[in-house]
Amino acid sequence: MNKRISIHDLRPGMFITGMDRSWFKTPFLRHKWTIKREDEIALLRSYGIQEVQIDTEKGLDLAEVSGVQYTHEDQDLSPTAPLTSPPRVGPGPNLDDIESARLLRAEAISTMEVFFRQMEAPLPEHLQEVRTVVSTLLDGILEHQAAMVSLIQMRRFDPNLASHGVDTGMLAMAIGQEHGCDPTQLKLVGLAALLHDIGQLRLPLNMIRKVGRFTVQEQKLMQAHCEMGIAILNQFPDIPDESKRMVLEHHERLDGSGYPRGLQGHQILELTQILSIADTYDAQISGRCSLPPVPPARALSELYRAAVNGQYHPYLVQRLIQLLGVYPIGSLVRLNTGEQAVVVWVHSHGRMTPTIKLLKDTLGQPYQEPEIIDLGAQGATTPFRSIETSLDPSQEGWDMSKILEALW
Repeated sequence: MNKRISIHDLRPGMFITGMDRSWFKTPFLRHKWTIKREDEIALLRSYGIQEVQIDTEKGLDLAEVSGVQYTHEDQDLSPTAPLTSPPRVGPGPNLDDIESARLLRAEAISTMEVFFRQMEAPLPEHLQEVRTVVSTLLDGILEHQAAMVSLIQMRRFDPNLASHGVDTGMLAMAIGQEHGCDPTQLKLVGLAALLHDIGQLRLPLNMIRKVGRFTVQEQKLMQAHCEMGIAILNQFPDIPDESKRMVLEHHERLDGSGYPRGLQGHQILELTQILSIADTYDAQISGRCSLPPVPPARALSELYRAAVNGQYHPYLVQRLIQLLGVYPIGSLVRLNTGEQAVVVWVHSHGRMTPTIKLLKDTLGQPYQEPEIIDLGAQGATTPFRSIETSLDPSQEGWDMSKILEALW
């Protein structure tokens, strides 16, 4: 049960679910956590928080706080504490993590779909729904980063503005976390990512759904969505200027080849670059802006090539590769044995040795019972397997959407 209490009544052991200040205006990474130490309460007071909301089913109630003791051995779940990943068990993901991540993503997409429909008559209070999505996704990234990022790979063509915003947001915040961004920066880039294509609501629907390349005129109209987006977001005075700037500039490139203003180098925020990289990758693998989807490994390769050519900071693209692996989940690959397989999981400790599911044998015949193999933990009694190259599913006759749906 949720109840609101004074900050003076807050004690270690209570589970916070809210506070009397916007989470966006605090430095806390989390917006829900168990209070473990008195100094966490002091930190809340120092930011002017007078009241908090607690969940008495997940933590202690006022009548239960006496006699509770915590030692330095207790796990640190404070809002600013770095989280360490649990040790990997088995060849693939924790299925409970996958399910939790799937539910978080579905809830976030549903909320964003409602928000975008409200843009016919936007009101300032509508923004709170988007802030809630940012906090939900950031919690998901902190608790289930691998599972959250994996879901981005487990779907293909999807023109939905809400799902693209949510997936771009998850990926941008995950890249930011890998890069060492502070909580405020993660919130800013997460908010911008959810809203970065909001200007497309002002474009003709038949153009957004077009399959095939845009005409010159359509391309010019599409490029106007950045400024159209700012016109919409200016109706929300509480959106931070940094997030608005990212929305306006997410198609700018370091070499000046982007739009709408052809900015270069240090004129572009580092956070904007993180958003741009996440947006480009998700757009490529999902198929947006009239272009067909491309395999994940090829999307990464093209991003890296663009970075080498001066469009992105190479070190930020490297962060994405560290996050996803050289062969991301969903990549169709050929092994040194001649077999074909699909990457089903990427381990943080071994980006070059993911877990794969065998699809075709050395003679090109489909396996009747595909085997799942962790390339980083192969036994001495089986043939040694390694990835030789990535393949194009369409050229090999595979419907990757069906394979991805059945991954886990």
